[in-house]
Amino acid sequence: MSRTRPYRLVLTTAAAAMIGAASLAAGMPQQAAPPPGPGLDLVNERCGFCHTTNQVFAARKTSAEWPAIVQSMIDRGAELSPEEQKTVNDYLVAHYATDKAASGAVGSAAAAH
Repeated sequence: MSRTRPYRLVLTTAAAAMIGAASLAAGMPQQAAPPPGPGLDLVNERCGFCHTTNQVFAARKTSAEWPAIVQSMIDRGAELSPEEQKTVNDYLVAHYATDKAASGAVGSAAAAH
């Protein structure tokens, strides 16, 4: 009987963890798949090396903040050529900048002034 007790504890703990994870996931909104493109490929390859790409896609940054964040990651060791850096910046600003999503065409008109 003492041999089965540790197994029960492991199974009970695992079952509780799975139920808790399922409950947590059910209450959280599902993140949409990131739009395809060369920027996505670089984010997956280079940014995903040090942290999850979900952290990148969940970040809420403005079009001015994204290039600063990317530069900060390069300063910390992310390997991006200047062309790759521009591609990542363009991708993140186009798809994940909070001010682009909120302002749409107004933001691009304001940037032209």
